[in-house]
Amino acid sequence: MSPALLQRQTALAGVALLATLGALALGNRTVKTLPVEPVSGEIRWERAVVGVLGPEAYAHKTSCGVALDSGSVGISHPVLPCGVDLVVALGNQRIRTEVIARGRMPSGRDFELTQALAAELGVHGTQTIRWRFAS
Repeated sequence: MSPALLQRQTALAGVALLATLGALALGNRTVKTLPVEPVSGEIRWERAVVGVLGPEAYAHKTSCGVALDSGSVGISHPVLPCGVDLVVALGNQRIRTEVIARGRMPSGRDFELTQALAAELGVHGTQTIRWRFAS
């Protein structure tokens, strides 16, 4: 047997012994269980600063493969995958929509709305809205 192999086997045996002793030492301790908080059935809304997609977005298909037109309702988001269902809200108005484009956002915006969605929601320029994942 080579000296290098013998040295490796000795080191592994030492590590195994230490792990066994550590497990035995921890096994003798009293473990305190922490109380688990109940899951809330409340829907959690997030806030986001949004803007409206500019006319250049309508010149070609989006990164999700959608050809935008004046009636397209959806959002462009930098992270969420294409097709994710969301609910966006402003005031009492709530609209279910989906991610139809992905990409970088202008500075200060979390995501952008299509012109039709912005009009339906009542968003003008850059505003803060509420959003959540659709259930």
